[in-house]
Amino acid sequence: MRRVGVAGASEDPRGSGRGALALLGVALLGAAAYANTFQVPFVADDLSSIVDNGLVRDLASYLPGGGGYAAARHRYVTYLTFALNYRLGGLEVAGYHLVNLLVHLANAALLFALVRGLFLAPRLARSALAPRRDAVALLAAALFVAHPLQTGAVTYVVQRLASLATLFYLLAAALYLSWRLRREAGLAAPGRYLGALLATLVAMKTKEIAFTLPLALLLLEASFFGRPGRRAWLGLAPFLLTLAVIPLTLLAPAGGAGLAGAEAAVRAGAWSRHDYLVTQVAVVGTYLRLLVLPVGQNLDHDYPLQTTLFAPALAGPVAAIAGLLGLAAALYRRTGPRAARGLDPAWRLVGFGILWFFLALAVESSVVPIDDLIFEHRVYLPSAGLLAGAAAAAVLGVSRLRPAWRRAGAAALVAVVLALATATFLRNRTWSSAVSLWTDAAAKSPAKARARLNLGKALVEAGRPGDALPEYAAALRLDPGSPDLRNDLGVALLQLGRYDEAIAQLRLAVQLAPDYADAHTNLGMAYARKGLLREATEEMRRGMQLQPGAAPAAP
Repeated sequence: MRRVGVAGASEDPRGSGRGALALLGVALLGAAAYANTFQVPFVADDLSSIVDNGLVRDLASYLPGGGGYAAARHRYVTYLTFALNYRLGGLEVAGYHLVNLLVHLANAALLFALVRGLFLAPRLARSALAPRRDAVALLAAALFVAHPLQTGAVTYVVQRLASLATLFYLLAAALYLSWRLRREAGLAAPGRYLGALLATLVAMKTKEIAFTLPLALLLLEASFFGRPGRRAWLGLAPFLLTLAVIPLTLLAPAGGAGLAGAEAAVRAGAWSRHDYLVTQVAVVGTYLRLLVLPVGQNLDHDYPLQTTLFAPALAGPVAAIAGLLGLAAALYRRTGPRAARGLDPAWRLVGFGILWFFLALAVESSVVPIDDLIFEHRVYLPSAGLLAGAAAAAVLGVSRLRPAWRRAGAAALVAVVLALATATFLRNRTWSSAVSLWTDAAAKSPAKARARLNLGKALVEAGRPGDALPEYAAALRLDPGSPDLRNDLGVALLQLGRYDEAIAQLRLAVQLAPDYADAHTNLGMAYARKGLLREATEEMRRGMQLQPGAAPAAP
C-alpha cells in the first residue's frame, strides 16, 4: 500500500525498512574500509592536541570556567570528545579511532537522509528519480563513506574536528529540511526546527568551517522550495543570526592555557590574502582532481605559492572551477519553473552539490590565510555536496540507458564504490605507522623540510636513529635555520653516542630559540653524558624553568 507524501511524492511504508537495510550495507562497507585503522598511532598534530595536551586529561577542565573550556572555546565540542575518550580509555588509540569511524558512518547516514528528503521538496518531487530517491541517496552515502580522500578526516585522529563539525552541519540541514517539508504540508514540527538550530550552534563550537551553515540552509531553501518569501525569511532569521557566533568567539579574550597545534583559532599564514586566495584556486583544482581520481594522496603536500591568477599552472584549475560554476548556473536555469525546455528536476541537485562544495570550502580556501596551503581533510564537508550531486547525475545517466543496459550501468556504479573502498583500505595501510606515513609524505614531498623532519623523528622513535640522520641532513639543507631540526638531530646523535656532535647541534638549537625548553633539557642530557655536570645542571635548570615538568628525550 502506498500513500501520498509531503510534497506529492509517493511514499512506500516499506521504504523505511529498505532504507535501514541500505544504511546497514553502507555501514558495513565503511567498517570494512577502515578495519585496519584501529591501531594507527597518534601522528602530527595528534601529539600536541591530544597526547601532550594536559587539559584533555582533565575532563573537569571542560566545564565552564575550566582551562580546557577557555582554551578550546571555539572548538570546544571536539576537544570535549577527546577528553571523554581519555577518561574512558586513556591514550589507547583504538577508542579514538572507533569514535572517528562512528562519526563518519553517522555522516553517511545523515547524507542519505538529506538526499532522500530533498526528493520530497517541491522542486524535486516531480522528478523521474523521485521514486528512486533511495537509490540516489544510497549511492551518495556509499560514495561518501568509501572515498579514500576522507581518510584525512577519519584516520587522522585530530581531524575529528572536520568530521564532527560535518556531523552537526548535516544534522542541522537534515532537520531543517524535515521541518520545512512538514510546514509545506501544513504540519507543525517545532522540535525539528529547534533541533536544527541547536545543531547549528553546536557545529559553530566544533570547528570554524560551520560558519557557512546558515548560508547552506538559505541555499537549500532557495534551491528546492523557491525564492524565500517573508515566512521563509522569518524561519531562516535565527540561523542567519548565528553567523555572528564564530567571529564573536574568536574575538573574545582567550582564557586559560593556550593549546598548541590544531586547536588554534585560525592561524595566519606567512603570505598575503591575495597570494593565499590565488593559490587556493590551484588547491581547489587539486581537491577536485583527488575527488575524481584519488591518486597521489599525501599528508603533507608540498604546494607552491602562486602570486598571479595568470600563472600557467592555474589555467587548468581556473577552467575547472569556471566550468563547474557555469554548469551549476545552467542547471538551475534549465530546472527552474520558467525553463522553456527543462531538464529533469533532479539535475538541480547536481547544481546544488556544486554550490555546496564551493560554499563549504569558503572558510579555508578563500581570503583568510592559514598556516598550510592545502590539507586533504578540508575536503570532507565540501565533498558531501559534490558526491550527492555526482550520485544524482549517475543515476540519471543510468536511468536513460536502454533497459538491457541499465543493469550493467548499475553494476558499474557498484564497482566504482567497491574500488573506492578498496583504495581507502590501501591508503589506510600507509597510516599503519608513523614511519610508513612520513616515508610516503617525504617521497611525495622531497623538497619539504617538515616531511623530512617528521620522518626523521618517526625513525628515532622507532629506535632507528642512524636511519634518521640522512633525513635530518636533507631537511637541514632545505631549512638550516630551524631550531626543531637542530634539536631533533641532536637527540638522534645523542642516542647514537655521538655526544660532541649532539652538543654542537643542541647549542645551535638554543641559540636559534633561547626559550626552547626541550632543547635546553636535551643539551643538559648531552652534557651529562660527557661528564660536564656543571653545564648539565645549568641547562636542565633552564629547561625546567621554561617548561616545568619537562623531561629529556630518551637517549
